[in-house]
Amino acid sequence: MAERRTRRSQAFARGATLSLGVVLAGAVLAALSAPGCLKRRDEPVTNADVARCTSCHGDPNRAGDFVHRAAPPVDLGGNTDPSYPGVGAHDIHLNASGTHAALACDECHVVPAAVDSPGHADSALPAEVVFGTLAKTGEREPEFDAATQSCGNTYCHRTSDAVWSLPRTSADACGTCHALPPPAPHPQSDRCSTCHADVIDAEGRIIAPELHVDGSVEYKAGDCKNCHGSDANPAPPADTLGNSDFSAISVGAHQVHLQGGASSRPLACGECHIVPEHVEDPTHIDAPPAEVTFSGVGESAKHHPSWDRTSATCAGSYCHAPTPGDDRASPVWNVEKPLDCTSCHGAPPPLPHPQTTTCSACHGAVVGSDNHTIIDRSRHVDGTVDVKVTSDCTSCHGSLNPAPPADTLGNIKTSAAGVGAHQTHVLGTEGSRAVPCGECHVVPKSVLAAGHLDSALPAELAFSGVALAYGAKPQYQNGTGKNPSCHGAVFPDDDPSGGSNTAPQWTRVDGSQAKCGSCHGVPPPAPHPLPSYPCSHCHGDIADDGVTFTHPELHVDGVVTFQLQ
Repeated sequence: MAERRTRRSQAFARGATLSLGVVLAGAVLAALSAPGCLKRRDEPVTNADVARCTSCHGDPNRAGDFVHRAAPPVDLGGNTDPSYPGVGAHDIHLNASGTHAALACDECHVVPAAVDSPGHADSALPAEVVFGTLAKTGEREPEFDAATQSCGNTYCHRTSDAVWSLPRTSADACGTCHALPPPAPHPQSDRCSTCHADVIDAEGRIIAPELHVDGSVEYKAGDCKNCHGSDANPAPPADTLGNSDFSAISVGAHQVHLQGGASSRPLACGECHIVPEHVEDPTHIDAPPAEVTFSGVGESAKHHPSWDRTSATCAGSYCHAPTPGDDRASPVWNVEKPLDCTSCHGAPPPLPHPQTTTCSACHGAVVGSDNHTIIDRSRHVDGTVDVKVTSDCTSCHGSLNPAPPADTLGNIKTSAAGVGAHQTHVLGTEGSRAVPCGECHVVPKSVLAAGHLDSALPAELAFSGVALAYGAKPQYQNGTGKNPSCHGAVFPDDDPSGGSNTAPQWTRVDGSQAKCGSCHGVPPPAPHPLPSYPCSHCHGDIADDGVTFTHPELHVDGVVTFQLQ
């Protein structure tokens, strides 16, 4: 670098010495006497003007108009080597090349109207550099440093350190004025022809040099697929760098989201990104990676989603964690993995969701009768939970009546706690009345009433009516009803009932616990009278055989039917 600067300094010194010592003393004076040199530039130019301005610099034998013929080489000192500042890169600038069009002289100098115009031949070398329109494009303030022989802050060369007296060839051009690709906010892709096809081809060759370095960036915009996506849609693959593999974070699950899966709707680009109106909109092509800006469904139900590029996962999004309080992260964006029903929510979701997997009972518009196939994916993961709840209790439990079987988990055997002796109680027997649901449970006014679906199984027991007769305080523990009046645990006047099984097992429904004598003795112990008469003598709800109930609805009803005959 030091050697190159020394060479430039020596060349500049030689040019300056010749200019001051020879040119001003002889060449300029000779030029002033030359025919045509004092003519004004605005006079008509004819072939007779070949020598115009070339008396001092340039070559009258060169092709082109008089302005091009007048540009060095040759300079005022007769030099032709580019290492001389008076020569430098004049030839490259004044003539078109494979990378740019020819520049006019007034892009770098004030072209005089006549030889004796102020500022032309009346000042010391080097010639003043007065930049024109092109160099100032983009509100730049270009300047020329005579010491380093280089331009700074020009549109033409950007921040390049191009040295005037060491001109580069067109083979060195790409990448010397701007990076490949230019830094952000330019898209970080080296596929120049994608946007600049009028200027450069797919092989990186300039095909229209007259449109290059002309003060206007030629690009075609409007079709998102120019930079990313394919003919199918604008989403990767390919990404802006040409990647197409799923493992590339800029590719990942774009297509899965945009097309939707077997169980989810297609997402719009605007749900994760700001879709620009124009290619050059702020935040669009400023720099990769693309900003993830959630809107719409991801923010449903007061969710606050966020994207973590390090882990390649979303957190807090409704889409992958719709249940309130469920803070699970999404699947890894760039790892192919199928999702099932439990990937985003429990099956069933946790409380207060009903603890049943019979999804179709409430979500029949979305979930099929098999309770896992999504039959309308447009209504799944759309920010709205499609629930259709009927007032028919049997939608969730029961069949012929609201009591199990089946229970909310689909069980139908009496050995299941959710089934047990429900039907025995609800239907009654030959020797006992039918028990209303409200004597053991709080019957909700509506399906969604508080205390109905919003608590964990098993269903709450809230005894009332006959179960509390005679001051009883029944409880359900470990599958057994303890201390209920219904089964003789408490008898009128606190008398003993004499029953052999006053705390029957709920899930034992084989008739063995309902035999006479299970709830009270036959006859009950004193102070009940000894049996000098049949039961029917005092209790009109039983036949003379002492076994058959003529009015079972009056038995186990909290009232002792008693009448002496």
